[in-house]
Amino acid sequence: MYADMVIKSKAVFAGDGTQPFAGGVAIVNDTILTCGDELHLAAFIGPDTEVRDYGNKLVMPGIIDSHTHFAQGAMTTDPDFCVNLIDCTSFEQAMERVVSFAGAHPDNEWILGVQIIQFQWAVPEMPTAKMIDAYISDRPVLLQQVDLHTFSVNTCALEKMGVTRDVEDPAGGKFLRDENGDLTGVLSNNASALFMESVYNPPIERARESFAKTAAYANSCGITSVGAVNPTFVSLENPYAVFAEMNRAGRFPLRVFMYTDLFDLETMTPEEIEAKYDFPDSTIEWNGLKQFLDGVCSDHTAWMLEPYANAPETCGEPAEDPERIRASMLKAIENGMAVRIHAIGDRSIRFVLDCFEEGERLYGKQDLRHCIEHNETVQPEDLPRYARLGISPAMQPWHMLLDMADLAKDAAVGPERAALSWPLHSLQASGANIHLGSDFPVVGIDPMEEVYGAVFRMLEDQSNPEGWFPAERISMAEALRAYTLGSAYAMGVDDRFGTLSAGKVADICVLDHNLFTCPPAEVLETKAVLTVLGGKVVYEA
Repeated sequence: MYADMVIKSKAVFAGDGTQPFAGGVAIVNDTILTCGDELHLAAFIGPDTEVRDYGNKLVMPGIIDSHTHFAQGAMTTDPDFCVNLIDCTSFEQAMERVVSFAGAHPDNEWILGVQIIQFQWAVPEMPTAKMIDAYISDRPVLLQQVDLHTFSVNTCALEKMGVTRDVEDPAGGKFLRDENGDLTGVLSNNASALFMESVYNPPIERARESFAKTAAYANSCGITSVGAVNPTFVSLENPYAVFAEMNRAGRFPLRVFMYTDLFDLETMTPEEIEAKYDFPDSTIEWNGLKQFLDGVCSDHTAWMLEPYANAPETCGEPAEDPERIRASMLKAIENGMAVRIHAIGDRSIRFVLDCFEEGERLYGKQDLRHCIEHNETVQPEDLPRYARLGISPAMQPWHMLLDMADLAKDAAVGPERAALSWPLHSLQASGANIHLGSDFPVVGIDPMEEVYGAVFRMLEDQSNPEGWFPAERISMAEALRAYTLGSAYAMGVDDRFGTLSAGKVADICVLDHNLFTCPPAEVLETKAVLTVLGGKVVYEA
C-alpha cells in the first residue's frame, strides 16, 4: 500500500524513544501507515504520494495538552474581552492599564483584568475594592490572580451582583472582610462564582470567534488535542456542544477530551452524564470527571500537612468538603468512571491518594486512568503510591517559573518543602506516568513554555542557570514523551494517539527547531511549521 503523504526529516521523535532519528512517517487517509528510516519508507512511496522533506526540523506526534480550561482561555486571550496584567510590577501600573482598557472599550459590560501576579508588587496583596474604586468607580471591575484562586472586585461590581456585608461564604470560598466585618472586595475560590458567571457570558457568536481563533493558535503551536477539565469558568450552558458544532463545520480543528464536574454524580446518573456530553461525528469526547480539593501555596489556599512558613497560623484548607469529594470519587470509581482531582498541598495529595486507594480496595483495579492535577508538594513517602495505584500526575512546569521569580513558593513553605516541589524527576523515577499541560489560561497554551520549565527549571532570562532544585529536571525526550504519549496514556487514548506508531491516528506536528540540539532560548521561540490532524493539514507556516 502506498502512502498519501510522507513527512521526512533528519530529526524524527516517535514519542517513545530517547533520541530523534533520521527518517519519516507515512500516512494513508487518517492513519499512520508506518514510521522508520529512509530505506523503510521507500516501499510506501508511490507515484501519487506527496513527499515533504523538513530537513533538520523536528517531526513528532501532535502535542497533547492534558489540562486546560479551554473555553475561558479562549476568551481571556481576546484583547477586546479583557486586559492582561501578568507583567505589571505594581498595583499602580496594573490599574493604569485597566483604566486604558476601560477607555478603549466603553461598551464592555465588565472591565476584566487577568493574570495578576501580586507577589511581584511592592505590596504583594490583591487590591481591595476601595483601591480599585480610586481608579474606576462607575463600572464593574473584576481582577483575576494568575492562578484563578484569588480575585478582586470594586464596589460597583459588588453592588451590581447584589453582594452585601450580610453575604455568607459559599462552600469552598470566602469573601474576605476587614476588622469591622465589612467586605474588602477580595474573594477566594468559589466566592468568585457569581461574578465569573456574569463576566464570562459573551454573545454566542463572539464565543465562537474566540474558540476558533484559539484552536487555530493551538494548531500553530503543534497542538492537536487538549484535555478540557472542569470547571469551564464560562456561563455557556454547554460550551462543549459549541466546540462540537464548530468542529463538524470545520471551524474547530482540535480534539477535546472532556472531564466534567465530579459533583454531577450527585444529581445525574452516569448514563445521563455520558449522554449529555455525547457529540457524535466530532472530535469532542467525554472522558471522565474532575474537581478541586484545594488552592495554591503562594496565597496559603493549598491544604498542607504542616503550617505555612510565612503564615504559621494556617495550614490552608480544602476548597471543597473532603468527605463530599471522597463520596463522589468512590461513586465514580464504582461506576467505572475516570477521576481527576486538583491537589497542590501535600495534605490534599495524600487525601486524594487515600481515596483512590480506598476505591481500589472496594472495587478492584479497573485501569481507569485516574489523575491528580498539579502535584506541587509531594512528601517522599507518597511518591511510590502513584505508580502502585496507577495514578498519573499532571504537571504544569511553567507554574513553577511564576513562583520562582519572586520565590513565592519558597517563602510560603520553607526550604525543606520547597525541595519537594514540582517533583517531576522523582515521580518519573518512581514509575509514575507524568503528563504535561498548561492549565490554560492560568498561563498561555504554548507548550514550549512547559517543556522549557520541565527540562531547564530556570527563569526565562536564564539568570539562574544552575536551576531551581535541578535534581528534579527531566530530559528533553522525557518532557516530549510526557506531552504526547504520557498525556494520551493518562486520558486513556494511547491506543489511538501519542506516538508515531503504525495504526494510530495521524496526528503529527513539525517544529521549526530541533529541541534536542537547540539552546534553551530557542526552545521558547519554537513554533510549528506543520500540524496534521487525522491525516489532514490544519496548520502550515
